[in-house]
Amino acid sequence: MPELNVFQKIIEVKKEITCFNKDCETTGARAYKYISGTQVLSKIKSKMEEIGLLFMPVEVENRGWQTFDYLNAKGEQKTDFIVEGKLVYAWINAEKPEDQVRIPFEYYGQQNDISKAFGSGLTYSERYLLLKALGVPTDEEDPDGRNEDKKARAQNKPKNEQKQTKWASVNELIKDTNITLANVNDWILRRYGKAIKINNLSEEQFDEMMTRLQAKIAGEVNE
Repeated sequence: MPELNVFQKIIEVKKEITCFNKDCETTGARAYKYISGTQVLSKIKSKMEEIGLLFMPVEVENRGWQTFDYLNAKGEQKTDFIVEGKLVYAWINAEKPEDQVRIPFEYYGQQNDISKAFGSGLTYSERYLLLKALGVPTDEEDPDGRNEDKKARAQNKPKNEQKQTKWASVNELIKDTNITLANVNDWILRRYGKAIKINNLSEEQFDEMMTRLQAKIAGEVNE
């Protein structure tokens, strides 16, 4: 194989993957399925080693932490640690370490131990970045077909119902949790630097926020 630069090596890794399946599921009343980090790494590890490509965190900056007190389903008082910060991941050409591409990102973690919360945040951010960087479908269905179906259903809804979809989705997700709409709006303000109504979030912003809320509710406890 001729000498490849870091971008060409990333393309070679992408060729190894056709699809990811949601192979894990959280527990609890609001359980949801997700793609495990083990599945992602198992599909690309051999190829990355073969061509000499690394993916790793190269910078981590802790922005702060706080505690979150709540009652669990059994009515027991619990305390979780919530950590957040900035980090930079990099794709690195092992043959020429100076040949690399860096990706700024953020991490969030919530667990009953502060070290576990930090580890959970790093694990989640790594998996999310790999999925986005490799740009492949996350299940076996045709993604274009799903998008067209969603678009058609949305167009057939009354305008007032379409407008409420995002807000209603958030409200349903946080129902019966200790998360409030005020908490959600505060996160939007901190994340995007300005107040944005939930219904006015872009699709990308909304997806990011919902993923963040799901991770916070579940605590990524099964990773």
